[in-house]
Amino acid sequence: MELRGPRALTALTLAVAGAFSAAVFFAWPPKPYEVALGGIFVGWILLMVFKAAKVVSARLNKYIARKFIHFTTGGLVAALSPFIFETPTVPIIGAVGMALMTLIPRIWGRELDWYQVKNNFGDTWFCVSFAALYTSLWYVDKWLAVVPALFMAYGDGVTGVVRSVVYRDWVKGAWGSLAMLLVSLPIGAAVKGVAGVASALAATVVEKLPYIDDNITVPAVSAAVLYALHALGA
Repeated sequence: MELRGPRALTALTLAVAGAFSAAVFFAWPPKPYEVALGGIFVGWILLMVFKAAKVVSARLNKYIARKFIHFTTGGLVAALSPFIFETPTVPIIGAVGMALMTLIPRIWGRELDWYQVKNNFGDTWFCVSFAALYTSLWYVDKWLAVVPALFMAYGDGVTGVVRSVVYRDWVKGAWGSLAMLLVSLPIGAAVKGVAGVASALAATVVEKLPYIDDNITVPAVSAAVLYALHALGA
């Protein structure tokens, strides 16, 4: 009886994720080479999460390990995806798989304790946001999906590292915001010019807001700014 709740929730989560992934796969069938690349990325991501991040957590702390995973998994895929993928299918399904990997242990009360924090779902929201960006924006302009994902992975990631070093706590301070701006501005400017700068500024502002996870606000707001300016021809 005690396990009925987790079992039911796990089954529902897997069903929703599976249905969504299948719909994406059949809507935008990936090329065989993309599937092969996806297999390579799966191996890499598992290595980073279950081996390398444990080392980082043991030598530094779990918060830095969390950001290390941002850099070496979703961030790496975001940086490479516009150059190596013709469709968004593999990145989307990969993000869904990562979301499951972060969420199911929580459902069973068995958090991956070298980087997960109880009742903090930021790592899951990171994956969900990544999938949402690529699903909704890749075929509008792939860079509208990629740039916010890079802000989330590297801009917000560096912010977390700086705050951990400077404040030695999970707090939002001015030095972290400055670090995010210094990382995000060049990314936005290089890829999208003035529109990219505007979206980087917006991402930096909303990252500091309380109450809503910045893995939701940063990609959502920066993507909205980019999309609006794209629609205006900027």
